[in-house]
Amino acid sequence: MNKCTNKEVAFFGKITAGITHEMKNVLAIIRESSGLMGDIISISPEAIVKHQEKIQNSMVRIKDQIERGIGLTDRLNKFAHSTDETLSKIDLREAIEQLVTLAQRFARLKHVVLKTMTPDHEGPPVTLVTRHVQLQMALFASLECCFTVLSAGGEINVGIRKLEGKNVVNVVCKGDLPGQSEFVRNISESENWPALQEIAACLEGSAKLDETAHGIVLSFPDEIRR
Repeated sequence: MNKCTNKEVAFFGKITAGITHEMKNVLAIIRESSGLMGDIISISPEAIVKHQEKIQNSMVRIKDQIERGIGLTDRLNKFAHSTDETLSKIDLREAIEQLVTLAQRFARLKHVVLKTMTPDHEGPPVTLVTRHVQLQMALFASLECCFTVLSAGGEINVGIRKLEGKNVVNVVCKGDLPGQSEFVRNISESENWPALQEIAACLEGSAKLDETAHGIVLSFPDEIRR
């Protein structure tokens, strides 16, 4: 057991709490929309015709929220299964897509847009053998570092590439940002930076600051040796 394992439970709790809040929002919107339709229908048959547009809009909202709820539960289910094996072969692009979806609430609370640089269907798979949970912990810790320097309206883009046999994840901040030296200082002095460094080390990788791009560069090997 490595020193990062003890932090996995806290990470699971944080992510799960975020998704359950999202599901509560989904159900609240469905309840509100269905309640509106019920009120209209209870008035009279004529009210249905008169307020047909409101009913149709409510039905669209319900359909959209049901799809959103299905997507969230699917991501949460995959997240829960990431503990099935200590080491597993994963698609890095898929892992990033999953984490970005699970972290949307945290970004929204910071009034920050969070997205991947390329859609998940573009480019060949980038696979590696690693500790799935700790990889997602590293990705999330990098987002938390960015939250400390981004103002409302900012944006975080996450992308991947292969470089000299390493799997590289670029986490780039955009928006109203401090100067390069201040950007580096603010992140390096944040409480999340040491945590990110520790998790990256547990994955036999690294986390470095890219002051030119205002971002964080994570690097992971194709396969963990131990």
